[in-house]
Amino acid sequence: MDTAEWRKFLEKYSMELLTDEDIAFEVPEEVNSSKWMGYLPASVSQILAAEQRIGTSLPPSLRNFYLVTNGWRTTGSCIYDILPVEEIDWLQVCDDHLYKLACEAENNNNEEWTDLEGLADYRYEQGTRVKRSLVISSWGDAAVWLLDPGEQDARGEWSAGRWASWNPAMDWLTASFAELMLQE
Repeated sequence: MDTAEWRKFLEKYSMELLTDEDIAFEVPEEVNSSKWMGYLPASVSQILAAEQRIGTSLPPSLRNFYLVTNGWRTTGSCIYDILPVEEIDWLQVCDDHLYKLACEAENNNNEEWTDLEGLADYRYEQGTRVKRSLVISSWGDAAVWLLDPGEQDARGEWSAGRWASWNPAMDWLTASFAELMLQE
């Protein structure tokens, strides 16, 4: 999604979210008045500083999102916010507990697994991919959004998904952050 597409989508999404009385009650009055669940855009220098800090370029849809709004108040019932660009970081930095769970999954040697291919998939999907992920939301309803830089498509987009304790596992739901937002 380019910035014009993001702006159009987010304006519509804001209006939809604010029709929910619980969401409308929780946000500041100026959000209800403006009908905008976002914030001021991030500057290019803020985005570049975040990219330098994390050591890689952001995927295009996330980068363009930040050029429209530097974070988001809520996506609905599970994810309470999308972090400002200054606060996104690698899982290892942001969440020691989930990082340790991913390490345990990656090193799982449970002899009860009879399907070795299934075990290998589990180690990769729930271990390796989660462990190397970028955290882009705070914890919502015991759930967090992650992006996997190791799974990029031809456009440079990173696979996106949700880890939730009520699942409890990683659901790699979409091929990009933009698709994750559209799905939500």
